[in-house]
Amino acid sequence: MIVVVNEKPLQVDDQTTVAALLESLGYPDRGIAVALDQSVLPRSGWQTTLSDGARLEVVTAVQGG
Repeated sequence: MIVVVNEKPLQVDDQTTVAALLESLGYPDRGIAVALDQSVLPRSGWQTTLSDGARLEVVTAVQGG
């Protein structure tokens, strides 16, 4: 199935969770925020299995001044 992560389409398995996808893409365990289909997804929801056409936005916190 196809999901879209930060405007880029990706093919994933049918049983892929948000957490597994983030790990496979190399995102860190901390310092990121995820929106699934335009709704913020708390970390407790990262075990959600993705569906075909799901749209994720992943934002990484950046420290600076």
